[in-house]
Amino acid sequence: MDGGLELDNAFWQFSLSIYGQADVAEECLALQETIGIDVNVLLFCAWLGTRGIVLGKEDVAATSETVEAWSENIVRPLRGVRQRMKGLYRNAFAELRERVKTLELEAEQVEQAILFAHAKKIHGADADRRKAIGQNVDQYLRTASAPRLIAAAQGAMS
Repeated sequence: MDGGLELDNAFWQFSLSIYGQADVAEECLALQETIGIDVNVLLFCAWLGTRGIVLGKEDVAATSETVEAWSENIVRPLRGVRQRMKGLYRNAFAELRERVKTLELEAEQVEQAILFAHAKKIHGADADRRKAIGQNVDQYLRTASAPRLIAAAQGAMS
């Protein structure tokens, strides 16, 4: 299944640690819903920052492109199925929904393994880690929100 990818890697362990902290999951999911971010890419940008790597706009775009097909065709459809199942038949299929949730998590882990492999292509100076985290997250949020802001502006002009 792994296609040569390292599924249990330093980035995956970082993500499990960070995502499990108070309010992090809620904040990430709110950003996912409001501006359409990919939580895995957001966490990846933060993780690279912890390594002192500052990402430029091109780095963020290349990172997003690296996982776009997997996210669009695998992760998001599984998430959609799981979310739609929640209200159907008063949770008569809760066990099936949990299995879909497990598949979704496995797909997220594969996406993170793809990102971990991509990290080997990104090089940067040894920057201040706190600043690098903030700069990377900010760069990604600006990049991720731009298409929605452009679409909203175009919609307002029509």
